Amino acid sequence: MSEMNIFEKLREQIDLAEIAARYTDFQPSGRALVGRCPHPEHDDEHPSFYVYDDDRFFCYGCRWRGDVTDFHAGVNGKPGMEAALDLAREFGVDLPTDSAEAKEKAERRRNLEADYLARAQEHHAALSRHPRIVEWWGGRGFDEGLREKFLLGVAAAGAEATIPFWNRGRVHGIVRRKLEGEPKYVLPEKKDFPAGYRPLFVPGRVREGMFLVEGYVDALALSALGYGAAAVGGTHTNQEQMEEIRRLPGPLYVLPDADEEGRKAAWRLVEELYPKALLCPPQYEKKEHDERED
Repeated sequence: MSEMNIFEKLREQIDLAEIAARYTDFQPSGRALVGRCPHPEHDDEHPSFYVYDDDRFFCYGCRWRGDVTDFHAGVNGKPGMEAALDLAREFGVDLPTDSAEAKEKAERRRNLEADYLARAQEHHAALSRHPRIVEWWGGRGFDEGLREKFLLGVAAAGAEATIPFWNRGRVHGIVRRKLEGEPKYVLPEKKDFPAGYRPLFVPGRVREGMFLVEGYVDALALSALGYGAAAVGGTHTNQEQMEEIRRLPGPLYVLPDADEEGRKAAWRLVEELYPKALLCPPQYEKKEHDERED
């Protein structure tokens, strides 16, 4: 069974916006808050620091991004684990365990997430050299702002589009989408994921009424429209993904791919999770969503 580590616990129990508001004055901007960047090394003359409702921040000026622990570490000049323990003490967060082994394991995992984030940033920066991939992303509805938000990128000298494997604001790997040939999607090996297994792909905020889908691009598109979404990444869930799904707030709407395998996979999920999960038809009626993300 997967266990929530110290950094996940802090993200769940501490309000990032509350912490950040100690250092900058915010104004609402859609579903986000915007203010001057509080990083000590950034003299932000024009507000470019955003806190989003999925418990992450991003500065469009200095490119600083992360979660509540990253924020506390950055403004105070502290290492990640030290910053995490500071926050836990201040807010009285009951940590999963305080053993040296557990702390070391959590820090190794976080360092690997940081490495994947750096890779995702490199792949995104390379987009400017590959107009074909920019056009491919644009054809799927991802404009420059969305490509920046999700760090969509390019690899293999322009033969592959890349998607950071998002899970609650952290990057757990790089998904490669081949423009030609099979398989279309190439993922890291199971052992190369920070937690040692492939988790759910969750590109935005966890909220009530989330959609469960197969594909990563489908989840990105739903998130871009302001919906909560999670992708399994295929027609079969692993044990850890099912544990994550059961922890999601209900109701859940299973949206299958429009093929026989997709319908069968959707029914399996609904049967296992009913009444928490409900089945949506593949061609569901689009409705205006009253909570669009910025």
